[in-house]
Amino acid sequence: MACMPSVQDQVRLVPALYQCATHVSEGSIGKTNDSLSEIKRLSSIVDGPLQRLSQIMADSLARRLLLSCEGLTGSLIHPSDYFEQSSIQSARYNFASLSPYLKTGFATINQAILEAMEVEKVVRIIDLSCSASHPRQWLKLLHGFHGRPGGPPEVRLTVVHDDNDFLANMKALLSKEADMLKIPFQFNDVNGRLETLDFSNLRDVLGIKYGEAIAISCSLQMHRLLVVDDNISCTAIDQLQKMANAAQLKQMVSSVYSPASILNYPRTPSPLLLASFLNAIHTLKPNIMLVMEQDANHNALFSDRFVEALYYYAALFDSFNAMAAANSQWANERTQVERMILGEEIKNILLCEGVNRHERHERLSQWEMYMDASGFHHVPLSFDAIRECELKLLSFGLNGCQYQVESDSLLLGWSSTRLYSISAWRPKKGSTSGSREHMLVQRQMNSEPFRVKHSDV
Repeated sequence: MACMPSVQDQVRLVPALYQCATHVSEGSIGKTNDSLSEIKRLSSIVDGPLQRLSQIMADSLARRLLLSCEGLTGSLIHPSDYFEQSSIQSARYNFASLSPYLKTGFATINQAILEAMEVEKVVRIIDLSCSASHPRQWLKLLHGFHGRPGGPPEVRLTVVHDDNDFLANMKALLSKEADMLKIPFQFNDVNGRLETLDFSNLRDVLGIKYGEAIAISCSLQMHRLLVVDDNISCTAIDQLQKMANAAQLKQMVSSVYSPASILNYPRTPSPLLLASFLNAIHTLKPNIMLVMEQDANHNALFSDRFVEALYYYAALFDSFNAMAAANSQWANERTQVERMILGEEIKNILLCEGVNRHERHERLSQWEMYMDASGFHHVPLSFDAIRECELKLLSFGLNGCQYQVESDSLLLGWSSTRLYSISAWRPKKGSTSGSREHMLVQRQMNSEPFRVKHSDV
């Protein structure tokens, strides 16, 4: 029987990770090796969420230290290379099934779509959630349209995904359900990822016809459009940033730290990919666009995103652990999701740079700036949409799952940590999309603690 960890051992894990990150930033192989040994000892005591997270982060830190040795890193086989496509799809499906946040997001988004399409006769739904897409969301929406006073509209659904089998199965499932509900239904599939779509011809790519009322749902994908080549900078700037990383991490090790105290750095210009995408969406003039994103500062210098990732994923691992504990049959699914979905996100955040770093999560305040600069305005989520969110969270029976209304949007979190944002948008009347120059903004860090404004959650 494994021995139970002492409180002291649990507390020492976080400083040990900070110390290891400091040594990695300094390029100290010997000190990093000692820190990794200590992390391994502390994380092997018991199989808890913090221990499992520490192992993933330690693996990422070790690999990051080796980045300067191109021959060595080029010879390593990344564990994800062994993942079979069927296992990846299974993990994605289980993530959507196990996550209380994605389920809540889908329910909230559906309610907003139903309201925006209340009197429309022909509705085009665009699902840009790609790997986060799940047929359950659209099954629920079909039932919502079925119960609409005056009868359901004709529903035309376009889904973007990188797996043809997934698309075929979703089409068969939804077509059968629509037929049973006697809803005129059309399914259009687009094989690909959001960042690979031809934004110059988006209407044709997505099969959108003139005269259709358009609703767009994009969950956990838009941050992938923030990719820039971080490596295009002078040596002096690189060296200064490396020194800042090391100095900042040293300060964190010796102080009580929270992500809200991270130093703010001027952000890079918004990438052309995001500007191009938002311009293309703007020209479609959708009735509503729903965006769900990870609410975290993972698009910054290494030191910033290391600390943010530690706090963020500690809360996420804890919530998934609670979900699995409430239903023992999900134990295997939780392990798969932690390793193949969340673990790969963490590795991309900590290990990758430049065009290879796709997990560039931003806070809601930053997305508000991007959207506003691109000619979109907030659509306040209605009382019914917020109530749908509340009821869905309550249905999981987990006290840690909470929500907060902020800037007419929703923030979902675990205990005191904000995890996801849900916001609704519509093109401003008479506006054109924002120029690239308007996308030059300063990073805005929200230092307000996460609060639950509704006491019954």
